[in-house]
Amino acid sequence: MRPKWSIWVLKLLWFAGLLGLLFISNHFELIVKKKVNETFITLPLIWFYSIVPFIFGVYISLLLVKKWLFKMNKQLFLCVTVPCLIISFYYPIVATFFPNAAFPFVFWIINPTSAGIASIVAGLSIIMAFFRS
Repeated sequence: MRPKWSIWVLKLLWFAGLLGLLFISNHFELIVKKKVNETFITLPLIWFYSIVPFIFGVYISLLLVKKWLFKMNKQLFLCVTVPCLIISFYYPIVATFFPNAAFPFVFWIINPTSAGIASIVAGLSIIMAFFRS
């Protein structure tokens, strides 16, 4: 059995990791924006805004998993994770493989004010689906 103070230490370490992750993502965002301004190719920025919220979702899920035992929750995976992954990565994949094609795409999915919520939910739910508490 763990001492009571170890739970506090783990939560403080998680918070320190969050600050580090915020710093690293901000640094990479500046690098990607600089590269986009130099080359006028926006594809790296599109991928950045899809991948980083997914990583934050995975990191947030570390707080919510109680036991790290592999127990697949198929309903959560199929009904939440897969649709959110499709919404999150549809536009970057289409923009990468079909740059000149005009595919039907709903504008609200790539709306910058959505702040990558679908990617955050996808990252959070994928860990919760594989490690059900």
